[in-house]
Amino acid sequence: MPKIHSETIDGKLYNIGYKVVTQDLKSLGLRGNTNIHQYPINEWYHLPNEQIKEGDDDLGGIWLARIPSNAMKLKNYMKKKYGIETRIFKSAVDDILFVNSYRLKTNAIMMLEEMLVE
Repeated sequence: MPKIHSETIDGKLYNIGYKVVTQDLKSLGLRGNTNIHQYPINEWYHLPNEQIKEGDDDLGGIWLARIPSNAMKLKNYMKKKYGIETRIFKSAVDDILFVNSYRLKTNAIMMLEEMLVE
């Protein structure tokens, strides 16, 4: 399994991913995904249990970049291909439903801090 960053937050160790969202904090809707979510900052956002599915299926979880450079690649892709400006947030994740070298899938996230990049 690829290494996942972790960080202690309020005394608890969490896995960390990097969430790329629209300017108004919504999911990107890539790969034809029509389940658009709007995420709060510094609060947990949990998918309902009936929407959670383990594995690499595009649906059934919240997808994040595994490392900051992959989040930057996605940010640049959205700008170049669709003309959409995005934001990147370092995020704590709950259960890992799937992980590969590029991204991870979870049931819940808490967007912690925005990564200010140009």
